[in-house]
Amino acid sequence: MNHLEYLAAIAFVSLCALGVNLGFRLRILRRWRELFLTQLAIVVIYLTWDTWAIAHKNWFFDTHQIINVDVLPKVPVEELLFFIVVPLTVILSYQALLKLAGWQQDGESQ
Repeated sequence: MNHLEYLAAIAFVSLCALGVNLGFRLRILRRWRELFLTQLAIVVIYLTWDTWAIAHKNWFFDTHQIINVDVLPKVPVEELLFFIVVPLTVILSYQALLKLAGWQQDGESQ
């Protein structure tokens, strides 16, 4: 079961993001273009960094804690999911804090 540890952590963070989105009724998909472009930039930058770091032996993944399915040479699918889920959680947390504080963004009440 150790090979599922990274996926379990990602699943937990995903559940937290879902809870924040539903609990605060953020409707994040209403601005899907901005979300997509933000996520794309993050994924491209960090997967490029990971690929470079792995090639130069500065970074590695414990093969006992991943499912060993790569999206790029030596970059596991869990890493791609990490770069999607964690930034999304940060965006949702920020939106939730704006809503809690009653601040407005782009002329919309949060």
